[in-house]
Amino acid sequence: MQNESGKENTASGMVSKEAELQTSSEAKSTSAELQKSSGTNSDSENEQISANNRNLPATEPVPHLQNYADKDVHHFTNSNLKKRPSLSQLHSDSVIYLDNIIDRKQEVPHLDGKQTKKVQQKLGWIEGVLIRSSLSVFGVIFYLRLTWIGAQAGIALGSIIIVLSSLIGLLTALSLSALCTNGRVQSGGVYYIVSRTLGPEFGGSIGIIFCLANVTATAITITGFAETVVSLMGRFHTQLIDGEIMDIRIIGWITGCVLLMIVFTGVNFEAKAQIVLMVVLVASVLNYYIGTFIPISEEQMARGVTGYDRNTLKSNFFPDWRGEDFFSILAIYFPAVAGFMAGANISGDLKHPESAIPKGTLWSMLITGGIYLSVLWVTGSTVLRDASGSIEDLRDGTLTDCAANFTCLYGTQNSYEVLELEGAWGPLVTAGIFAASLSSALGAMISGPKLFQAVAKDKLFPKIEFFAEGHGRNKEPRRAIVLLFVISMAIIGIGQINIIAPIISNFFMATYALINYACFDASFAKAPGFRPSFTFYNKWMSLIGALICFGFMFLINWWAALITTAFAIMLYVYLLRRKPDVNWGSSLEANSYLSALRRMLKLQFTRDHIKTYRPQILLLCGSPVRRPELIDFVSNITKNTSLLICGHVILGSPSEKVLEVVDRYNKHMIVWLKSRRIYGFYSPVIAPNLSEGAHYLLQTAGMSYLKPNILFLGYKNNWIESNAKEISEYFQLIHFAFDYDKALIILRLPKGFDISSLLNQETVNDSISDNVTAHGVHNVRCKYVRSDGSSIIVSPLRMTASMDSVFTDTVSINFGAYDNPRFHDSRLDVNSEKGIIDGNPSFDLNDSECIMHDRRYNSMRTNINDSEVDSSIDAASIRDLNFEIVTSNTHEALKGRKKSTIISKVMKGDKWKKTLAGGQQLNVFKNRIKKAVIDVWWLCDDGGLTILIPHLLTLERSYLEEAKLRVFTVATDSEKFEEQKKELSNLLDSFRIDVKDVTVIPDISQQPKESTLNEFNQLISKFKVADRNSGQLEEELLAVATDDAELSMLKYKTYQTLRIREELLENSKNANLVVITLPVPRRNGVSAALYLSWLEMLSRDLPPTLLIRGNQKAVLTCEN
Repeated sequence: MQNESGKENTASGMVSKEAELQTSSEAKSTSAELQKSSGTNSDSENEQISANNRNLPATEPVPHLQNYADKDVHHFTNSNLKKRPSLSQLHSDSVIYLDNIIDRKQEVPHLDGKQTKKVQQKLGWIEGVLIRSSLSVFGVIFYLRLTWIGAQAGIALGSIIIVLSSLIGLLTALSLSALCTNGRVQSGGVYYIVSRTLGPEFGGSIGIIFCLANVTATAITITGFAETVVSLMGRFHTQLIDGEIMDIRIIGWITGCVLLMIVFTGVNFEAKAQIVLMVVLVASVLNYYIGTFIPISEEQMARGVTGYDRNTLKSNFFPDWRGEDFFSILAIYFPAVAGFMAGANISGDLKHPESAIPKGTLWSMLITGGIYLSVLWVTGSTVLRDASGSIEDLRDGTLTDCAANFTCLYGTQNSYEVLELEGAWGPLVTAGIFAASLSSALGAMISGPKLFQAVAKDKLFPKIEFFAEGHGRNKEPRRAIVLLFVISMAIIGIGQINIIAPIISNFFMATYALINYACFDASFAKAPGFRPSFTFYNKWMSLIGALICFGFMFLINWWAALITTAFAIMLYVYLLRRKPDVNWGSSLEANSYLSALRRMLKLQFTRDHIKTYRPQILLLCGSPVRRPELIDFVSNITKNTSLLICGHVILGSPSEKVLEVVDRYNKHMIVWLKSRRIYGFYSPVIAPNLSEGAHYLLQTAGMSYLKPNILFLGYKNNWIESNAKEISEYFQLIHFAFDYDKALIILRLPKGFDISSLLNQETVNDSISDNVTAHGVHNVRCKYVRSDGSSIIVSPLRMTASMDSVFTDTVSINFGAYDNPRFHDSRLDVNSEKGIIDGNPSFDLNDSECIMHDRRYNSMRTNINDSEVDSSIDAASIRDLNFEIVTSNTHEALKGRKKSTIISKVMKGDKWKKTLAGGQQLNVFKNRIKKAVIDVWWLCDDGGLTILIPHLLTLERSYLEEAKLRVFTVATDSEKFEEQKKELSNLLDSFRIDVKDVTVIPDISQQPKESTLNEFNQLISKFKVADRNSGQLEEELLAVATDDAELSMLKYKTYQTLRIREELLENSKNANLVVITLPVPRRNGVSAALYLSWLEMLSRDLPPTLLIRGNQKAVLTCEN
């Protein structure tokens, strides 16, 4: 009884509070009784408890992390947690049941009651960040180049180089720490952080560059290892080929292959190997420090070791450049500091990356920076720059004489093995070199592929998804490892550390510059979402760090910096043009908002001036999908330099269903406008009728200084066949424009704007209606097959009307079983991703039965409970909007894709040919017309808008670019005909508007031709009544109809309009566009039928015609 009650409540959606409480109480008591006997319950009884619990009326869930995490990257296995209900669920008058809000999609499949998915092993901050970063910093630079750097730059400048590099690293580490602690960090390390902060354009470019930096780091560390091995072989007079570069290459390649096998075992094994190498490295460093305090031998003295000596310190304090300078030495040293980000690069393998990265990175920098600086001072105090290595020279006091002719073999300037020389036990230092080289290489070989895998997963670049594949429980990027391994082996072929180092320095400098800038930009944007828990940073210091990095790139190696910058810009521009479909909430978007807000606030204090006038247009276009030509034409005026708002009055009431559909339609229209390169805004309003909707738009459209000053309408071509209400509403729109002090523009096309017939909406709707009428809704069974194999019977019409089915799934309806000539063997296919049609049916209606397979049952369940078709105005609007979303992208298909669209599959024979011709017309205002002509009939002074709009249409990026302007006007005095023409020419010249010809039409007051009068009388006769003031006419008909009294009173105006028509047909029938000053209808001074008849006679049988009326305020000036 309890379950039945719950189901009945759900079906009705109308339950009193008492009934809800009673149901809840009964459910709880039943559940408690079942739980008491749980010890003896069978599995089926336990399932019954779960089923009963699911039918309990739900309370709102408490806050939980699961509801705030990204479901695409966080996987929770607790299926009993409640999913946060939507606002519509809470606000609805229906009872919400637990089954509706428990997130079933998060359940992890089990086999035999056991969880089969292996949990990924994560690393802590010590083994994951501190050890890894420290090992990367203690690389070949520390063992093989630090003493040489001290010899070249001296202790003073060497210290500055170390401190400056550490300062750059520290600023970057602080910025990185702030970014890392602003939410959860996923796999991808630096790429993930930068891309989610600055967006895909910056993130994608820096991701590729940082991958290359890690590849180069792998090469330089392996090269250092190989160099040490070759040096050791030289001591024993052993070599492979030449004992120099070729041997370094061969050993480097062999070492790379060995490391590749280690990396293939996974990051956990590699982390354990790093710990072993760390022990060796620490031992070797301690061995070095101990060795400096042990009494030195005569052999060591001959090689330049003096022990701690003040004179040695003085001699080594200042620089002694030998083919190098400050920035070249900085370029060689900087890769040592670059290793501090090794831990951040494996963020996906850390337990708590948001805390591990800041803690481990900063401690690593402090420890390694102190050791680097101390070793520099120790070697500078204990080892000479030059020594011959001869004991005899030592005894003779000529140990350093070899420096004069640069023949010394030992000393910090000539030997890279000083640390081994001073160590307590030399082989242990050599082991440290091996450990440092191999550990740094392992770190780089892990970091680079992890970054590249993250870039590939985001699909920012085409054709690289292949490398996103992961293997094993830790999703190791083996494919990316192989790719980057091959690249690193090629770089190892260079064989010289001093050549490789400047390349890697530029890569790392570029990366650090962007990290610092990302922190600055995120902080400067003042977005509420940027709330890092690490507060020891400053946005201005981050900016300084970014500038220092960027400047040092060029100071270190200008040509390498140019190449790096050009490569980054190329990637950025490519991604900017490709426009990846991602939504990461970047700081650039936050800055755009902040900048727009500030400028809008500033604009509201801007006063109007003629010289800054821009046509800001509110276009009442209805559904943009139906009238693309109208929108295309207006965009030729506004381009991307003026405001364009596409107003859409949606008939209905602001009910929950209507608001939901309008919201989705709004989002779809934004994409649609962008796809057609329309630089404007879509603004829908819901109103009971067109007049009220227009009022809403005229009052609310725009903001601050960006408010429309022009109302733009499409001409109602079918007004003659329309009823009185429709004519009256359209006529009211014209009055509204002038009531709100707006200019008015009306565009008329010979065939109108509405392309519903091309989209075949009527055919589709009629066909569905015919089938429903013939067979009945209840005669058609639709089986909905869920992922678990269960099924339910639903109404196919309700399923096809579902917004979720339109947006998220592929739906097709096959009416082949019905004997309908319009739909015989035809199919309507909708693909949500492409928005065009696809032959991938998942919804078939055959033999009065339809079977649907859908991945998103939950999202559509609310739509399949209804068993009747709502025929209200709200339902009509929803149905229309749904259809237009489906068909909006057929515009592009009509341009040439044959038999691949809805229309090609529905229409047959001659109808398809007509549609193809109509499809070509869809872009009539997008294709430029060469040697075009615009005829402007400037009949009265409206402030200059009648001449300004045609001028704007002749500018670049318009379909009438470089068109020839011809201006016509009527003579006010036949005796001053030439003088009026000259004055108008001078006026246009003062406006700086290029006009090819000016024509003044005389005798406009003459009576029109008999044929013209007959045409007008035939047009107006339909709307004539005996007496408008009889009091017997309805209000709507009274506003539309005319009578003989009105026609007689406005006879002169009518004759003038008909005479202008005759001149138009004589002079402008071959123009590409005709522009005419629109007459202003006086409120209650002219009927709708008579006024629209004037417009009809002015624009009938002409090319595209633009009727313009300014608001009688000047929009042009001849002043400077």
